[in-house]
Amino acid sequence: MDRESLFEQKQAATLVLAAFLTDSFIQPFGRQIEVLPARTAILSGALRFALLCAVMLVYLRWCGRQRPGPMLSLLLCGALVLSVALEVIQGERFYNYVMQQQLPALLFLILVFGAAYYGAFAGVQALGRAAWPVLTLAAVSVLALGWSVAGQMQFSHLQTPETDIKTLAGLAVTRFYLPPELILLPFLSRSGGSGRDAAKMIGAVFLADSLLALLGEMTLGAAYTSETQPVYTIARLGGLSVFRRLDALHVGVWLLLFLIKISLYFAAFVKLWRNAKPCKGHCPYWIALAAVMVVFLAVWNQNESLALIVQQCLLALALLTVPLQRFFRERRKAP
Repeated sequence: MDRESLFEQKQAATLVLAAFLTDSFIQPFGRQIEVLPARTAILSGALRFALLCAVMLVYLRWCGRQRPGPMLSLLLCGALVLSVALEVIQGERFYNYVMQQQLPALLFLILVFGAAYYGAFAGVQALGRAAWPVLTLAAVSVLALGWSVAGQMQFSHLQTPETDIKTLAGLAVTRFYLPPELILLPFLSRSGGSGRDAAKMIGAVFLADSLLALLGEMTLGAAYTSETQPVYTIARLGGLSVFRRLDALHVGVWLLLFLIKISLYFAAFVKLWRNAKPCKGHCPYWIALAAVMVVFLAVWNQNESLALIVQQCLLALALLTVPLQRFFRERRKAP
């Protein structure tokens, strides 16, 4: 692999990591999952992320550097439309949850889709360059968060729930989630996706989740599991010297991650749609926007769980489509 292709692959991996990391800070409202005690969350998370890592290694090995076929492209486009709609719902709720003055949903949608418009046509490489400073800010945010509540953390706050391997395995399976950004990884650069990069990203997100769970429970104690947005709660409690209420700075960084995630989904939709149905201009963006608005209005506050199930089924079908396409391609080449 030449230096340019390697750099392109690293930028795509950076972009995917920024999108993947968003849910570590913004607890997903739509998935309706309770916050687990830190010990249980870390142990079950280790099993869940190990399973995800195994799935991704097999998937990336089968994908190689081949371009997605029309069927795979359409499956991923459908999953991305559902993903954008669910993420927008989650982002709008989080923004109104943390801000004292709520923003009208229409204005929030205009801001989000304006950023997505840039992402759709700036391209994956431009988004990858933008993801670097945002990831740096996210790392600084975590360090500042820990420093700001250091005086309130106590090891005695850590809970010790009884956990057995059967319970942990059950939690790992029931909470298993296929992130769309990881499924997109092999199609974001010409050199395909790297299993090593995927494993590093999964490990980085697991480490972030574990640190934030420990930080939250050591600060809040037993009240940690009753919080809707535990990371935001501890951000409100922290302060550095004379500076209080640093939560606005943390929220700003987390929303940047959210916007990068939405922009990635739109950019991937445009790329995949053009692969399935060649077209020029802004047509793919407007198709994506119209589809997202229809899904958004259809599932908002009523069918979000069903939309999530359909999204995961489409991603699972995409996973199965890759080896099937390769099998039939090799069979046609056979004498």
